[in-house]
Amino acid sequence: MAESKSYHSLAALPAPDRIAVEDVLRALLECEYRGHEATEAHLAGLSDIGRQRTGRGLAEAGRLELVTTALAGTWTLSVAGRVEAVRIMRAHRLTETRLARETGVPAKQWHDVAHSHEHAMTEGEVDALADQLGNPRFDPHGDPIPTREGHLPEPEDHPLLEWPSGETGVIAHVEDEPKDLFAELNALGVVAGLRFVRVRGDRELELRVEGRKVTLSPELAPLVRVRALHRDENDMVPNAVRLSDLEDGGVAQVVTLLPSCAGSERSRLLDLGFVPGSRIERVLNSPLHGPVAYEVRGTLIALRRSQADHVLIKRITQEQRA
Repeated sequence: MAESKSYHSLAALPAPDRIAVEDVLRALLECEYRGHEATEAHLAGLSDIGRQRTGRGLAEAGRLELVTTALAGTWTLSVAGRVEAVRIMRAHRLTETRLARETGVPAKQWHDVAHSHEHAMTEGEVDALADQLGNPRFDPHGDPIPTREGHLPEPEDHPLLEWPSGETGVIAHVEDEPKDLFAELNALGVVAGLRFVRVRGDRELELRVEGRKVTLSPELAPLVRVRALHRDENDMVPNAVRLSDLEDGGVAQVVTLLPSCAGSERSRLLDLGFVPGSRIERVLNSPLHGPVAYEVRGTLIALRRSQADHVLIKRITQEQRA
């Protein structure tokens, strides 16, 4: 697809103004997708650039005929504006996908790194990255990645707080803003793609997430959106736990590597034999809660607890070993 006239108009702006406009366009596309009212205040929150820069970005976008405004104070994308918003959103979410799959960059840094890259990528470079990654449909947070034609799937997720107790679902989206709350969710192991059951919810929300109990505070729960299992997705494996919960001398079978394990770390664990069906035994502890040695396929491998948390297992009982 040839680059649009609006792209060249944007490229001619001073960098701070162009970045503000592009941030606003991406936020407007997010509002369009979610069906939210695109007020200046809401756009400032989504773009994380503040009211003053959001106002300047909207004014410049209006001058370039990329947005229009209604009397009620809401904004919408023009046809040309949507083309540019798709380019920016694709660049951001594809870059986060590459970081998750191919690098060791911590999850809490994905957004900032992607934000710096998205404003430097042409439409051709975005398309090339999409092809390189196999044209993924969703980014690591569970957000849909627009196709090069600008198509987005219909939303199928719901707020976690509305999910019924006792029913299995899938974490579909974890909001990456505010950054400190996203980092807290990531540390708890709440990432897109994991299956869960809502156990109870009084003031705090208790979940069972792939063999691990997780309690979410009132500040964290609203940042998570969930969906029903697809027809080709299985329910959670009964009695499955994390490898880090395996007792000394315990023997288990690997069920899977969880979606929380990404990039070079995932490749390394797969290369070491942490594949479904592999037999694994906890054989040696390090002092002061250091790495633990596991025997996998006849080889001793030391893992930190944070690494073992990514491996879902099912214990093999003494009777089953016999």
